[in-house]
Amino acid sequence: MPELADISYSGRRTIAAVTDYYKFLTKLYLKDSQVIYPPATGWPSIVNASLNVRVSFGKSEEVLSLLAHLPYIRSPSNFTDEAEGAPGCRFADWQALFALLTTPEGLTTVEELRVLTEGDEFSALAPPHTIGLTCGGRENPIMVLDTKLGIIHWEDCPPSIEQGNYDKTVEYEPPEDEDDSDDEVPEEEVEWRQSAPAFAIKDFFAILKDQFKKLHWAPISQHTVWSADFSVRPDTEGIVAMLQDIYREHGWPDLTRYRKAECLEAVRSAMRVRYSSSVDPRDNQAA
Repeated sequence: MPELADISYSGRRTIAAVTDYYKFLTKLYLKDSQVIYPPATGWPSIVNASLNVRVSFGKSEEVLSLLAHLPYIRSPSNFTDEAEGAPGCRFADWQALFALLTTPEGLTTVEELRVLTEGDEFSALAPPHTIGLTCGGRENPIMVLDTKLGIIHWEDCPPSIEQGNYDKTVEYEPPEDEDDSDDEVPEEEVEWRQSAPAFAIKDFFAILKDQFKKLHWAPISQHTVWSADFSVRPDTEGIVAMLQDIYREHGWPDLTRYRKAECLEAVRSAMRVRYSSSVDPRDNQAA
């Protein structure tokens, strides 16, 4: 089990880990166009945000710099091409969210974004050096990255992942020197952090990739990912085994043999025949 004291944060390494993960997803199921990359100077909507917006956002310059240089799974305004980056999980497209913050119409507020990206409980406690990685409805998982500690907390992390990666889980302990007001952590925040499993940033994305490699998670389209942890209804029984067979038949997880287009078409056809009630209307066209 990694010790918190042995983990450090690096913006460069974090950007590399996220980039590697998203590129991995494009090799498995995402369209290349669904992942967008920042210009060298950073996303304009974040870099050029007014001082008023940056201050009201309430996050550190380290966080803002990270968000300005991360790639994102595109969050289109019409949601027709919105894609999951894990089962039931939509990662936050912060360059688009900042654009919403700065519109004259005021399409969203900082408070709303905090709840959407950090959850009801942690959003009221979140210090400036943390940021939510996901954005969605109440069922969307909450994953909070800490640029001070170099870890990611995953609220309600599935037991199969938490228990299966016990040697990667980081045990959070507040600073021992409580006389230093800069390091003092509110009791409520400590309780949340200790209830939400944490992982070093690099380990976190490696664990997500491993779920796909082992087909514990399997895409049913270029928009939706199925998990073996999902509750099985009569109309979805056998879906995981079917998906695993199809992906393996098409060479997965060997990327030198994997035939992405053929595999996704085979998945699409099988889903329409056997599990039509679970097919997303966006997936009625060939991949």
